[in-house]
Amino acid sequence: MTHCPVKRFGLGESNANQAFNIRYGPTATEFEIPSFKFHINLVGELNVRNALAVVACAKHCGLKNHQIQSALDTFKGIKRRMEVRGIAGGVTVLDDFGHHPTAIRETLRALRIKYPQQKVWAIFEPRTNTTRRNIFQSELASAFADADSVVISQVARLELLAPDERLNPEKLIFDLKTTGKNAAYLPDVDAIVAHVAKGAQGGEVVCVFSNGGFGGIHGKLLERLGRR
Repeated sequence: MTHCPVKRFGLGESNANQAFNIRYGPTATEFEIPSFKFHINLVGELNVRNALAVVACAKHCGLKNHQIQSALDTFKGIKRRMEVRGIAGGVTVLDDFGHHPTAIRETLRALRIKYPQQKVWAIFEPRTNTTRRNIFQSELASAFADADSVVISQVARLELLAPDERLNPEKLIFDLKTTGKNAAYLPDVDAIVAHVAKGAQGGEVVCVFSNGGFGGIHGKLLERLGRR
């Protein structure tokens, strides 16, 4: 049953609210609706979709296009979404809340736009109830397509899962390597920090994916990179 008005939004022609003529840039994005061109100070398709949802809701509530744009001009993004935690040794360390295949894939696609020439590292902690399990075993391998190097940590709270339910990090690494990806399974934070600090070069980007604190990995990475 429909208890409220329903209007779909997206990039396809079947949507009542459609974004088209999208122009992606490393620091900002533009998209159009039939009556207006919007500008956002964010990168990637995922942010176009989010902004389009805002436009649809705001217009339903009676706001004008220029009012919506004025609000979008002030929005700088949120914490833990491609958030720059620091730069050390020429390496940019990012924090991202991406904790399932779609979020990881779309964030890495956006990073490819933001950092088109740089090598991108992806460090992932399987921590949620779904990614700790083998529900996304195959989907996770394709989610890292836009990363140059991938590091997977040990599954969080491993002892609480039956062996046949757990994500298999070794298999995930094998699947990534079969596509030619540089990938490693390193159980603990200290090992990951040592691995990345040894391999990452100035100008490269390291994005940490976790919905938790991940053992303070961001600070440890920045500290280690800064004293190489």
